[in-house]
Amino acid sequence: MFSAQSSPKTRRAYSRLALLLAAVAGAVNAVGFVALGAHSSHMSGHMATLGESLALGQPGTGWLSAQLMASFVAGATSAAALLDASRHRARGRHVSALLLEAVVLAGIGVGMAGHVGVRAPVFLWALAFAMGLQNALVTRLSGAVVRTTHVTGLLTDIGIQLVHMMAWVRDGLRGEGAPGLWHRLRDLPSAVQFERTRLHLGLALAFLAGSTLGAFLFLRHGAVTLALPCAVLGVLAALDVRLSAVPSASATAPGR
Repeated sequence: MFSAQSSPKTRRAYSRLALLLAAVAGAVNAVGFVALGAHSSHMSGHMATLGESLALGQPGTGWLSAQLMASFVAGATSAAALLDASRHRARGRHVSALLLEAVVLAGIGVGMAGHVGVRAPVFLWALAFAMGLQNALVTRLSGAVVRTTHVTGLLTDIGIQLVHMMAWVRDGLRGEGAPGLWHRLRDLPSAVQFERTRLHLGLALAFLAGSTLGAFLFLRHGAVTLALPCAVLGVLAALDVRLSAVPSASATAPGR
């Protein structure tokens, strides 16, 4: 996906795909929390909840968290299997995973619309499955460069990369004085060294935008809000058929 062998045009196309998927994940997480009271991709929190319940001798309180983690893993496993099955294709390698996620989200939307106000665990299981599927899809195809369903790693990377950016600007000042500083500042928005930084910043903002829009629309229109991420996934699947990508080790290695 973001391999060195990919052309700049292909990398840009997949970066846009990742940004849209981050927005989808933000919307799905927001809908899950507003409607069902839990985040569907917050596995660190669920693991902590399970540990706390075991420590307190109340395993029943962490049972839902255990179920959501199992669903997330099932989704990730499904994505890996679908990618392995399509790894020899020149186009449309991601279509099956994208459409499966869209079908799952559509099913959740229909189920929630028919059971308004019901917080059935099956809805959360399905949301966690969809998020696990999406996260594994993007992780495998980006060589673990990108995550779209949570922002902890993104924010960590952004913090590290901001130091690199400041050091790069500082080196320009030291080498050429004020003109060097000006050149570095001018080139910063397009410098190839910080392509990943710009992508991570965009992903974090896309997740925030999706979360905001998802919660806003759900509070006003209910479960039909999930039609929007389904539509985005459908469009991305159609666009993916038009993209031709160079196989990368992360996409073809069976052990990843």
